Amino acid sequence: MLLAFTLSMGDGFDQSAQFGLRYGPNLSWSAMGNTPFVWGQWLPQFTADLHYTWLEPIEPLNYGERMGRIPTFLKMEGALEVSPFYAGYQVGFGLRPFKTNPQVEVSATYESFFYLMSNLEMVTSDVLGEGRIAETWNADYIVDNAWDSDEFDYAQLFDVAVKIEYFFPKSALIGLNMHYILTDISTDFSGKSYDYKLNMPVFSRDFILDFEFFGRTPISENVALLVETSLFRTGFLRNGDVVEKEALSYMMVRLGPHISWKEGLRSVTLELGFWNRLKDRFYDGNLAQQFIVQLQYQGYFSFPIHKDAR
Repeated sequence: MLLAFTLSMGDGFDQSAQFGLRYGPNLSWSAMGNTPFVWGQWLPQFTADLHYTWLEPIEPLNYGERMGRIPTFLKMEGALEVSPFYAGYQVGFGLRPFKTNPQVEVSATYESFFYLMSNLEMVTSDVLGEGRIAETWNADYIVDNAWDSDEFDYAQLFDVAVKIEYFFPKSALIGLNMHYILTDISTDFSGKSYDYKLNMPVFSRDFILDFEFFGRTPISENVALLVETSLFRTGFLRNGDVVEKEALSYMMVRLGPHISWKEGLRSVTLELGFWNRLKDRFYDGNLAQQFIVQLQYQGYFSFPIHKDAR
């Protein structure tokens, strides 16, 4: 069985949660990195985080017990996250009130972080004589221009999400996660900036739509096949007849095995992915640059009150 959790946009879903999480206190750590097969448009990502979750059961259950197949709870959580480009914290809460299948969860997350001397001026509308989005939305431009400033710019985001999951027999599931994110970034670049977690340009004040579809099929007790698809889209800004910011979007598909051990308290996920910008004029790379490989390691601490996890 598996329960999917997402603390913030772009993080995908937590395929180890059903095994690692117990009612009451939970503490986990993870590290994730990805890279394209061919350098060019996609900026490689690396993040590490420490994540605390408290699950308060709605049913009369004891702390430390495993969650059932269709759990209900109030969730409170926080995390510290660091990457080469930003560092910050996240806090949030969620609620699964109904013991039904499919299950519905609503959540809200606040995120605050500092750009580690990496805030960039981006082109967010294709205007003759002022540059093209495809010229800045690539790994070469970002790496060449990052860390040139001594400014530690500040950003904050507020994410409201609705998640729907359907559980099949033998621990298989499919799910849909829908995010509406408001972002506010301190920048001197006429409102133009970059979101490293999503790997796309954003305005200093922008909204982001994130639609995630995911599924899991167990192969054995410790191995499962995962599939994740995501679609990201930013806002559109017009001032009279002048387009100040175009709506930018891209989609990604990832597929691969999830391997767990120690009753699910340790796990590794290896996924191969393909991403695509939905407007051809915003991309000037080749097909080979659109393939990536992603590796994630995750571990859960065992608290003394946890049943069957010591």
